[in-house]
Amino acid sequence: MNIWAVLAFPGMHKHAGAMIHIEGFWRPQMGTIMNILSRVAAPLLVASTLAGPALAGGETLIVGIPGDIRNTDPALVSDTNSYYVTSNVMQGLVGLKQGSLTEIKPLLASALPEISPDGLTYTFKIREGVKFHDGTPVDAQAVKYNYERWINFPKSLQGNSYWSNIVLGHGSKSAIAAVEAPDSSTFIVRLKKPNSSFLTTQTLPSFAIASPTALKQGKGDNSVETLADIPAAQGGVGAMVGTGPFKFSEWSRGSQVTVVKNTDYWDQAGAAKSDKIVFRKIADSSATLNALQAGDIDIAQVLSPLDVGTASKDANLKVVDRGKSCNMVQLDMNMTKPVVSNPTMRRAMMYAIDREAILKTVYGGRGEVADGFVPTSFQNYVALGLPTYNPAKAKELLDQSGLSAEQRQVDFYYPSDVSRPYMPDPKALFQAIAQNLEAVGIKVNAKTETWSPNYLDNEYAGLYQLWILGLTCNYAQPEDFLKVGLFGYIDGKPSVEFGYKNDDIQVWMDQALAATDPKTVADKWVAVQKSLGNDLPIIPLVNSSPAAVMSAKVKGFVGSSNLQETLASVSVSE
Repeated sequence: MNIWAVLAFPGMHKHAGAMIHIEGFWRPQMGTIMNILSRVAAPLLVASTLAGPALAGGETLIVGIPGDIRNTDPALVSDTNSYYVTSNVMQGLVGLKQGSLTEIKPLLASALPEISPDGLTYTFKIREGVKFHDGTPVDAQAVKYNYERWINFPKSLQGNSYWSNIVLGHGSKSAIAAVEAPDSSTFIVRLKKPNSSFLTTQTLPSFAIASPTALKQGKGDNSVETLADIPAAQGGVGAMVGTGPFKFSEWSRGSQVTVVKNTDYWDQAGAAKSDKIVFRKIADSSATLNALQAGDIDIAQVLSPLDVGTASKDANLKVVDRGKSCNMVQLDMNMTKPVVSNPTMRRAMMYAIDREAILKTVYGGRGEVADGFVPTSFQNYVALGLPTYNPAKAKELLDQSGLSAEQRQVDFYYPSDVSRPYMPDPKALFQAIAQNLEAVGIKVNAKTETWSPNYLDNEYAGLYQLWILGLTCNYAQPEDFLKVGLFGYIDGKPSVEFGYKNDDIQVWMDQALAATDPKTVADKWVAVQKSLGNDLPIIPLVNSSPAAVMSAKVKGFVGSSNLQETLASVSVSE
């Protein structure tokens, strides 16, 4: 076994059998050594070896994230880890003010757009003098190139892109009628129909503007239809060439991502305080806490709520609350599968689950039991009075379901080797739910798969019957979860992921987005949520409130409950 691999990943004994029991005797001494290696030599780490040249010196910020990024193209990812990295490198026309879920600010646009009275045309003025990391200019033609790329993604790539697939090109039908660049400083988007959320969606990391030159060099120009063969998406040529305060340096797959300060950043007031950020994968919360306490990392994006309690008692650490929850973890079901397609069975399952106990034991009380299909921080949220824990009622409904005792069983999946802000301990969450289901007479066949790619790919492909997953919001409007994240039809058909058919809510969601008066918008979203409360196509569990934990020496951190946090303002005082 390579001892450098153990040094690089404190706590890796949780994931690799060869490292079991190592941490207990070397941790106190090796924390200091690792800190020196990380900050002075800053080696490039590969999963089991120490390889590659040392990076340039200077102040390095080390951030622990609970999983690897999926790839290096923000338009072709949909996960929080990838967004957490790319948000520091790439920028769109507009973004959200740091720490806010609703306040939009111009970025590569010099001001917020002019919107036509009919809500169909958005005219942006492009900020002058901005250059991509490769030195090429940012102008309206470059912006147009990016939008045309997203609109025209090959079908084989659309499934890799959460937002570009569903928001810009809902299935294979683009919501955009045309994009224009009449001159170098003017960019125009024309929609096919009004969308009250359109400007907010453009704040998402997926709509970051990349250098067209870099995209072409890295085969990110739609000339290659297989994701694995696109260097720009695999950390190679053309990867993450944007305009942000940091520049992409290196992705050691399964290990860490390194970005370095952009010394030519266009907004000097927002220039990076640190010379380098290393985003290090540590999937185990306890190992992340150990790394914080040893000084191996400066910031933990998230920790298990139980470990947050421990950290709050450590004078060398500080806990930063991100405010009201903007996420949801749920028990997902595929309506095309047996047993869970039975509505009485679904309601029985909801009565069977003790969500209050789950909130207390798995989430340390940090959050609230979900009583709707979006977090309470969302506009037009509706409290539905969803069924609460009542085992007797669950058994009664099971007897009314028409399912025999032998039929009352489910294949229940949960992910391994991952921790998510909405799901800090997937196995503990699974065990709590499974125990509740078994207690009322539902047999659980436990299934687990690695997070990426197996778990995500298979549940998205509609292969699972019952599984746990969640969402962290990107913007606090019902569309974010209800249409884009969960229940929106693709090409006019229910998604294969959930197989949930409800034509009425599709109409109501479209009417809500097209409406210009707040009352109509609210009425339609209320109708959608009430219909979901009757059907229970998924079982909402918890809206958690994940905290960031960091060294007491960290300055300038601004948290956001959607985890889109730019770290340019962060420094570490020695």
